[in-house]
Amino acid sequence: GAGAKPEAKPAAGDEAAAAGAVPGAARHFPAPQDNVGEPPYAVNKPERLAEHLKQTGGKVVTRFPPEPNGFLHIGHAKAMHMNFGYARSMGGKTILRYDDTNPEAEEAIYFDMIEREVRWLGHKYAERTFSSTHFQTLYELAVRLIKSGDAYVCDQTPEEVKASRAKLAEAHIKKAPVPEEAKSPYRKRSVAENLRLFERMRQGRVPEGGSFLRFKGDLHSSNPNQWDLAAYRVKFWPHPHTGNQWCIYPTYDFTHCLIDSIENVTHSLCTLEFETRQAPDGSYYWLLDKLDMYKPATWEYGRLNITHTVLSKRKLNTLVTDKHVNGWDDPRLPTLAGLRRRGYTASAINAFCDIIGVTRSDGVVTRVEVLEGVIRTELDASAPRVMAVLQPLRVTLEGYAGDIEVEAKNHPKDDAMGGRKLKLTKVIYIDRSDFRLEDDPNYYGLAPGKEVLLKHVGCCVRCTEVVKDAKGEPLELRATLDREATLRPKKELPKGVLHWVPGEGAVELAEVRLYDHLFTVENVAAAE
Repeated sequence: GAGAKPEAKPAAGDEAAAAGAVPGAARHFPAPQDNVGEPPYAVNKPERLAEHLKQTGGKVVTRFPPEPNGFLHIGHAKAMHMNFGYARSMGGKTILRYDDTNPEAEEAIYFDMIEREVRWLGHKYAERTFSSTHFQTLYELAVRLIKSGDAYVCDQTPEEVKASRAKLAEAHIKKAPVPEEAKSPYRKRSVAENLRLFERMRQGRVPEGGSFLRFKGDLHSSNPNQWDLAAYRVKFWPHPHTGNQWCIYPTYDFTHCLIDSIENVTHSLCTLEFETRQAPDGSYYWLLDKLDMYKPATWEYGRLNITHTVLSKRKLNTLVTDKHVNGWDDPRLPTLAGLRRRGYTASAINAFCDIIGVTRSDGVVTRVEVLEGVIRTELDASAPRVMAVLQPLRVTLEGYAGDIEVEAKNHPKDDAMGGRKLKLTKVIYIDRSDFRLEDDPNYYGLAPGKEVLLKHVGCCVRCTEVVKDAKGEPLELRATLDREATLRPKKELPKGVLHWVPGEGAVELAEVRLYDHLFTVENVAAAE
């Protein structure tokens, strides 16, 4: 990007986790009044910078611009943490912008969910905007670009575009002159012809996949984002906000920089995939320069990658659409809705973003255990304790009248959480995984003839008999109870302490969902 040094380091929050401050990155970004930019295209004219500062009062303005074509995932949480956190740490503001330029993929449910997730994570946006609000302005800017000779209507097929770009790339590799076959044959159309054809596109007189508007960039540039990117295409698809008003829609490459400028964004913070677009010689600044508009500072950081999952809305959409998972909020997914259903809190996700920070590397893969460790630490401090057995195995305590009742703490370290009464009944249930027919010196569970402690009651039980089914599997255990176990020296007590539930008064769980990793391989991208 332009206007920012690339060596910004991760910054763990010195504000609350939800605040998401990133002072480490802030030290490397230009102040709004110092955003003079870099050549060849990113230089701000003094008068444009002055106009911008008058509008913003010199305050930092960032934006979070998701496309409403799916649910947000934890990678978006990192982007929010970066954009909202930086603006907040500098006393500025953040705009929530819906990048709604592709009506074919956008649905009302996605618009609603995006706002919900932003609020859930504790972020407060100053404005909520839509790229579609500016469709008329964007269209007028496209006409200006045609009139200045910097855009043309092209009739090449996708295959022809791909072939010509391949020829152009080959010429650059060989440092050879740009061959004619590397150029669109429609590049030489006159301004009048391009205006006429673009109007036909706007009127719906061109089929989808037919003509499209392209930048007339610098084919001699080594930056591929100068090679005549698409600016407008035909789509006969109703838009969630503008309905059928338009049948031509601007591309990301045309829209993104222009809306950043129109909304007076001071710092456009994106992931590294946009680095060449936002370079001083890239399409982002080229377009703003051609249209004589204010140019924000840009900076790129590495995408979030986590083991055993995917963080691509396209791939997540495939998993949902092909019913490999049960919707966007499936707890196995890294979507914010899925993580919330799994039990993750907003504060844990923000704390995770603080821990991983931001880097200039796209190759960093964060282990999912880091994310799990954050929520485990939080729940360890905040969650009340109960006992449960998922695979119940009946245990009858012989010679015991069922008269022991104790007060169990709801949290071992937090008395403020209170307690609950537990009655040790004559019949109890332990988890089947806590019993073995054959003992082992390294096994602390129950086995025939072996003794273990029962959690909370301070009593020991010893297995005296195993009742088995026809296949030899345990059906029931019979055991004796030592009520005086706590009087023994500590070194004589068994090491094993088991969870249990009473045979009377326990609540039967209708369903328990146990989730593992979404993918068995660690690095999913590398395995594709």
